[in-house]
Amino acid sequence: MKGLTNIQNSVLTFIKKHVDAGVPFPSLREIAGYFGFGHTTARFHLMALERKGYIKKRSQRVSDYMLAEDHFNIPSTFDLVATIPAGTPLAIFEGTEDTFTVDNNFFGGGQLKAVYISGESMNGDSISDGDIGIIRLQKDWNKRDIVAVRVNGDEITLKRIRIKKNIAELIPSNPEFPVRRFPAEEVEIVGKLVGIIRKT
Repeated sequence: MKGLTNIQNSVLTFIKKHVDAGVPFPSLREIAGYFGFGHTTARFHLMALERKGYIKKRSQRVSDYMLAEDHFNIPSTFDLVATIPAGTPLAIFEGTEDTFTVDNNFFGGGQLKAVYISGESMNGDSISDGDIGIIRLQKDWNKRDIVAVRVNGDEITLKRIRIKKNIAELIPSNPEFPVRRFPAEEVEIVGKLVGIIRKT
């Protein structure tokens, strides 16, 4: 790619593959571990990519980046990725052949995924089986957010989350469903629910 060294190109390719797989922007630890260099070197390459306009800061935190829109062109036509359960976790973000068209900026921009929602455990928030959920890929969240949560590295579900000591509680909004509890280290925030589309 224009203006990049070989290693910067490799780092950017790694980042894009990571994001395209439906997971958040890789951490300094993940980048350093993959390429076999230290965190300082990983940060140096991220700063170079930011300076050259390939990535940009999401917040003031040192490693909280996202791909710049010019180099991660999310089209107005969304590919629907497989069902995200509002219930028992399932495998993460497998593709389907379905698409739909909507303005990306309508949901506030960012790196978005469209997913089918199954189950009724979040119907207290007017989220129903068969809805299409729009997930912004991000790692930050607060207790009011409904988030896509990855469990044990390869399963995903849609819930609110509460951390108590070393336990992560995945909280449904339908009282007929139980709160699910996992060791906090087994739970990762994939993204935040930013919109719902429903067929009528």
